[in-house]
Amino acid sequence: MEICSHDDFFKKLSQVIKLLRTLVVVSSVLVSSVGNAQLQPDPTRYEYSIVGFENQDFQVPPPAEAVLLVGSSSIGFWNEDAPFDLAPLTVIPRGFGGSVMNDVIYYFNRIVRKYNPRAIVLYEGDNDLVYGLTPATILDQLDQIITLIKSNLPNTRLYLLSVKPSIARSNLWGLAQQVNSGFSDRAGSDEDIFHVEVDKYLLSEGGDLRPELYRADQLHLNEAGYDIWADVIRAALTVQESRFESTTMGTTFYATTTDLLSDCITLLSTTGEDPIYLSLGFYLIDGELAIKDFAIREATGSSCSDTLNVNPSADGSVATALYQTNSLFVRGSGIRYRLSAEHSATRRPLGPNRGLYLFDKIEFEIID
Repeated sequence: MEICSHDDFFKKLSQVIKLLRTLVVVSSVLVSSVGNAQLQPDPTRYEYSIVGFENQDFQVPPPAEAVLLVGSSSIGFWNEDAPFDLAPLTVIPRGFGGSVMNDVIYYFNRIVRKYNPRAIVLYEGDNDLVYGLTPATILDQLDQIITLIKSNLPNTRLYLLSVKPSIARSNLWGLAQQVNSGFSDRAGSDEDIFHVEVDKYLLSEGGDLRPELYRADQLHLNEAGYDIWADVIRAALTVQESRFESTTMGTTFYATTTDLLSDCITLLSTTGEDPIYLSLGFYLIDGELAIKDFAIREATGSSCSDTLNVNPSADGSVATALYQTNSLFVRGSGIRYRLSAEHSATRRPLGPNRGLYLFDKIEFEIID
């Protein structure tokens, strides 16, 4: 019988513990995929990843009040490219492995709260379904995360990324849609929560999967898939988050989402009131631009070259409005356009148009 030193004993014991943890996790996946048991994976399996982020933070202190990207491997595979795809937004990418909602709850103080983010982009719910968790359980755990955010980071906005479709998990897509519906419900009832519907841009117009957007594993996005993913998220963040950056994001049309977004507009009224500075989002619908979202900019608008001239009627409603920009770019193109679009309450009244401010008289030309 071989005699082991204390060091050898503890090394072997450590190896056995690691093996047992691996077997527990694998067993959980197998049971969940075969039966209906809801088995929550052990959060400590990601201790090494979290410590890695902490070491990274020690070496290069992260920026304060940034946009935090947190979630499973769809964020993890994007960790390196996200700062470039979302520039000039200040972001902290913290995607880790095959995480689930409960992992974010468990590590909340170490992976979320410590950064004091002004906004959080969250991708979870995908792996949760693989573990056999029901949509109701997943949404309940999301509510726990929301409660943690409200309690510890009351001014932080939350962007919920839809569970994405994939070929490998097509059998779970019906459940994923229930989760996504729950995301929409929460966004609809809270002005600080936004649902980013990345899922619909990864499907064909007929709602079919697009194999050309996935890696060989038929689960994770490839470069073409991440091009869409990045555009959708960038467009979703522009109006609310660009106003906190010192560098402008400019005026951009996103062909992927049909959003036209300006992060700096000077709002002028014919009544002679002081100008107001805005970030403003339109979306293209049936050849017209509809106002989608806006946010007041606190900084002075000396560089806000885009204008929105509003002519109020006697009752205070908007009679006409004219939007103008000389700096419109199509995302991914270096061509600059001049564009003007006009809203008229006479031509396009709010009532028959679902309360939308529609700009129907659109003119544009290439400048250079």
